[in-house]
Amino acid sequence: MAPRGVPSRDPLACVVVRGGDVAALGPAIARLGASWDSQAVVLARLSQPTPVSAPVVHALVDLLHDAGCAPVSVGSTLHSYDRDRGHLSVTDLARRAGLLGRTPRGRSYDVVDLGVELLDAPVPEASVLSGQQVSRLWAAAGVRVVVGRAVTDLVHGYAACLATLLGAAPEVAGANPADVAADLLAHLPPALAVVDALSASVGPDGGRLPQPIDSRALVVATDALAADSACAALLGVDRSASLLVERSLRALGAPSGRTEGRLSTLEGAHSAHPLARSAARSLAAEPRLARVLSAATGGPDDGAQPADPVLSTVRALLTPLVVAADDPAGHLPLTTVLGGVASLRQGTVAWATGADKATVDRREVPLGFDPAAYPDAEFDGLPEFFAPFDELLAGLPVGLPDGLPDGLSDTGDGMRWRLVDGATVFEVSRHIRADFDAFVARVDVGAGISLMADYLGGRRVILADQSGGSTTTDGPGESGKDAVTRTRQAERNLYLPQPNYLAAWGGEPIDVCKIELVERGADWHRLTWRTVSSPNGSAEFDDGSLTFTRTDSWTRAVVRGRQLFALPTAWAGIDLAALPELRNPLLEEAYRRFFTTTFDNLEACFEGREFRIGRPPMDPTEPLLTQSLDLLLGAVTQGLGDPPESAARRSGDSAVDSAVDAHGFRHVRGAR
Repeated sequence: MAPRGVPSRDPLACVVVRGGDVAALGPAIARLGASWDSQAVVLARLSQPTPVSAPVVHALVDLLHDAGCAPVSVGSTLHSYDRDRGHLSVTDLARRAGLLGRTPRGRSYDVVDLGVELLDAPVPEASVLSGQQVSRLWAAAGVRVVVGRAVTDLVHGYAACLATLLGAAPEVAGANPADVAADLLAHLPPALAVVDALSASVGPDGGRLPQPIDSRALVVATDALAADSACAALLGVDRSASLLVERSLRALGAPSGRTEGRLSTLEGAHSAHPLARSAARSLAAEPRLARVLSAATGGPDDGAQPADPVLSTVRALLTPLVVAADDPAGHLPLTTVLGGVASLRQGTVAWATGADKATVDRREVPLGFDPAAYPDAEFDGLPEFFAPFDELLAGLPVGLPDGLPDGLSDTGDGMRWRLVDGATVFEVSRHIRADFDAFVARVDVGAGISLMADYLGGRRVILADQSGGSTTTDGPGESGKDAVTRTRQAERNLYLPQPNYLAAWGGEPIDVCKIELVERGADWHRLTWRTVSSPNGSAEFDDGSLTFTRTDSWTRAVVRGRQLFALPTAWAGIDLAALPELRNPLLEEAYRRFFTTTFDNLEACFEGREFRIGRPPMDPTEPLLTQSLDLLLGAVTQGLGDPPESAARRSGDSAVDSAVDAHGFRHVRGAR
């Protein structure tokens, strides 16, 4: 920041206009020095009940025409938010927002559904959008403009341009919307971002429960992050309260350039109590419940299809609680209810983690780091990096007698381990009844981490060799020097909490980013990796190697590693190092279970059998699950001290007289 009285030399990136109207839009854009003269697409917030105002969009269309842009299209993509609230058409949403294809000045524009014409996302393999589709119009547009509205949000604190930018692509099953928003901003960004704060909607959830104020403000920026940061200031919320903004800041860094205009909080702006927001965010970690919470807050919207009877019941009970959630005392009923549902969800997740892994959702994630930040020498030096840990294990002979010193163990069943600087250094192995050449033809050691037990999902990127391909070097071998091919790759992996029982105490999934080296010789294949970061802080170390070696008639698989995982908060006061008689059996049993399953997976992969845990993530186009609604209904009514049956009947519905069909949907009879 420049000293007071000294003008900043940073380029102007954002303009905040206070006390004006749409007429201020043109001068603000001119201040930014923007100039365009090609096809333009305006991605606007159309979602009911708080779409962007038609005058703002029309003023933008006129300005684009004046600049020589043609044609101009205005639209968005129909997402689960809209469908869950009973809206079936982008065109209808646009019409209800007053966007009919012509401005008051007579300038025409096309109202488009950006989800109709799609193409493969033009993004790098590291992106969560790699292999997904995005709007063809948005990707091809010479000028991209995103127009959000300043609204508060129960889960994210507020919503503006990044929430609207999600409309540039269909929802990605299994992906966090924050990752999608960050990658859209990185690879398909808007040239101009506008926040309509002429009539900001405030309160606990202003996006779904409109409380408009006469705010008469506009935010115009060349960077959507700068626009959202300014909007957060106007609404009196920390910009990182939004998971979309927080993730984008982490991935892309703070927006550059300066902001011009007053950023003091708008008069009358207020939002949900932080405890209520925290409870809502905990519940929304489960996508199905997030959709239920969104659909059951406020409404019914103007022009929406009739709601499911159970949704109507939940809406009637939940909405009054949300309305009161900005009060220091009034938030308590909502916080209690949402916290109760989140606890039920956590219990379900803990059960599935240990006993029903087929019901755990798989994940889609971006790579999470830039492998170009690591020179080739760091990849090529991975075997040397891990060699000292191999030496520590080499001094641990098989068949040691009982009474090993603390931190040193050989279980006698293919596993041996010791503690080094608090981390577990270990080796496990198995002889697999398979010819080596046939085995490695079917089981790629480079994909070895994704073949391990409890794998939820991830992303692997094979890196181009700057020398023009794979390299050859000297490798280990009993017969002298073997020709070895080497491939550098980067990977991010997610696993269930380890050990699994930690899920019951709030243990997080293991989420680690790694640089890796794949080596392939005539008689051995090896993958070596080193952890460079853990996005959720679940691991300090998760380094190791997976080696397949030819034996006389079989294949020997060996995993070596150095691991140190974070314990959940509930275990923070437990010093397991002081209780080796408890720690050692727990540790050995956890490793034995994990790697027994891992080697079983390798054999299943060789034999062509299915071995992955989990189920495909929720398809965003599927309807709301009534069972999820019923869960929330029960929690709400119990939290209010009223049994679900009486509450349902009081609202004219019968949530009790229902049945679950073969697809898991609950069918409810309405009142007679």
